[in-house]
Amino acid sequence: MLARSGCLLIALACQATVGVAAPRSSTHQGDLKGIVTRGPVAEAARAALAACTAPTRPNVQTELGEAAPSGTTSFILDGNRVYADLEFVLPDSSTHRAYAYVDMGSRTMQLSAPLYDSLGVGRGMPARFAIGGLTVSVPASQIERGGRPTVRPNRPAQLEATIPAWVLQRYVVVIDYAQQTLTLGAPGSIVPCGTATPIRVDTVTGLSVVDATINGTTYPVTIDNGSAYTWFRQDVVRQWLRAHPRWERGVGAVGAANMMLRGEEPERNGILVRVPDMRIGGLALAQVGALGVAGGRGADSSLALMDWYSTKNVVPVLGWIGGNVLVQFRLTIDYPHRTMYWLREADPDTTDLHQIGLTLRTRAGGVYVAAVATKNGRPSVQGVEPGDQLISAGGHVLTSGTLGQIFASMHGEPGATRELVLERNGARYTVVATITAF
Repeated sequence: MLARSGCLLIALACQATVGVAAPRSSTHQGDLKGIVTRGPVAEAARAALAACTAPTRPNVQTELGEAAPSGTTSFILDGNRVYADLEFVLPDSSTHRAYAYVDMGSRTMQLSAPLYDSLGVGRGMPARFAIGGLTVSVPASQIERGGRPTVRPNRPAQLEATIPAWVLQRYVVVIDYAQQTLTLGAPGSIVPCGTATPIRVDTVTGLSVVDATINGTTYPVTIDNGSAYTWFRQDVVRQWLRAHPRWERGVGAVGAANMMLRGEEPERNGILVRVPDMRIGGLALAQVGALGVAGGRGADSSLALMDWYSTKNVVPVLGWIGGNVLVQFRLTIDYPHRTMYWLREADPDTTDLHQIGLTLRTRAGGVYVAAVATKNGRPSVQGVEPGDQLISAGGHVLTSGTLGQIFASMHGEPGATRELVLERNGARYTVVATITAF
């Protein structure tokens, strides 16, 4: 989800100081690699997958694609977000490898300035990239020029692009979190698997909405894999808490719920909740972690964040279901037929909010404390103040880590401790913080 246009989404995904071109085997918190190989959920997933076949139509073309009916590539899963490995086709027909942030919550494709220029987008040429055997062409009118790529040393490719919902909506899209693969196919080329739920798609933006039932009421909710965590409108969350006060887990975004790392009102004052049951048609979701947010601003600064976000959808929405839920599934989004298929591959992670209770923000190459999260009205960390720079947590230097590594460094068993090194007014100091079960 892009909260403000004009910001290179590449930088937003990693908050400038956080690179994402980690090794393919390094996926950090939320990594599901291997989970499908064991347990009853895995057995059910394997049985369902056995009914799925490779693309069945050998010569299909699409509005944006050429030649092959479908293509598959690997992705990095970091901080519940997907970064796909792509080959961009340059004007001389050579290729340039880059990672792209896959974002079902954004409309416009963004490219790093060097890639934008080398592809000739500024001269009106489309951006073309390959996913396996499928070549996708995106018109220049749908592309924004960003800033510098997110560079990590000793990596085969860097984060230089986004794949937004506007591009994805032309295809059948499969996001297999357990296998860490992304597939795009022409309509009818992929056999779907899982529980089918209808979606409504805004054809201008590509964002998709489902109807989710929570606490006896049905709400329109966006499916947004670009958001690391599920966020809902705080006024509605407060209504739930009046009937179910035990749903509240704390105040202040922690872990992946702190995904924007901006230190603004939605994260500083967000209410952490655990929703025990959510229904989307015939699909049951259990123990859904969410952040109830209010205030903030989107690209249109006259609108609060959730009001602005709603303008990108076919109807006003409660919020979005983010990566913390979606990582449990193999998702097939059949945009042309307005249907989404959910094949469960993992159980819900009910420990994701076991965190050091600090709401963080990034600025000028550093990570700073935006707020101290509270549990039952009491601060969860002592001796730390908003504005302090967080240098390291548990020995991990935060300025050198990915988004997922930042979350992982603050995560652990409730009651365990982490040594935090902070800096205030130029002086460094150490605090031993206890991990809280939010």
